[in-house]
Parts: sequence; C-alpha cells; structure tokens
Amino acid sequence: MQYEIDLAPDSYDQLLEAMAPFTKAGRKTGRARKSHKATAVSRDDSAAIRAWAKEAGFEVSNRGRVPAAVREAYAKAH
Repeated sequence: MQYEIDLAPDSYDQLLEAMAPFTKAGRKTGRARKSHKATAVSRDDSAAIRAWAKEAGFEVSNRGRVPAAVREAYAKAH
C-alpha cells in the first residue's frame, strides 16, 4: 500500500520522530532520489500547475503535492 500525507513542517518532524525506531531498523529500497536540480524544476512545474489549476477552477492547496488528477488535467490542457 502507498499513502500520501500533506504535512506542515512541525507535523513532519513529529512523524519522523515517531517513525525513527522503525526506519533505523529498516533498509532503503526502490530507486534513488532525484538530484536537487530536478527537484527545483519540479517545484517550478508545481507552481505553474497550481496557478493553472486555480484559474481552471480546481481546488488546490498552496503547499504540498499537487494531486495526480490535477497534474493529468494540466498535461491534457497543454
């Protein structure tokens, strides 16, 4: 199962603290993280998508992940 949670910085820190005993005992899996440069591009894309979504009548938050459905609608519109 996969979950997505939008957290404020304080909540994020609390979650990391609560998960620390488990993550320390675990091992990383999956693909490597993107470089910082790719993350910056993603942020720029998110800002553009967020602005478009608001103009198009979608309800999106000012922070956190842009929902996949909104990203797909943006891709279809462009």
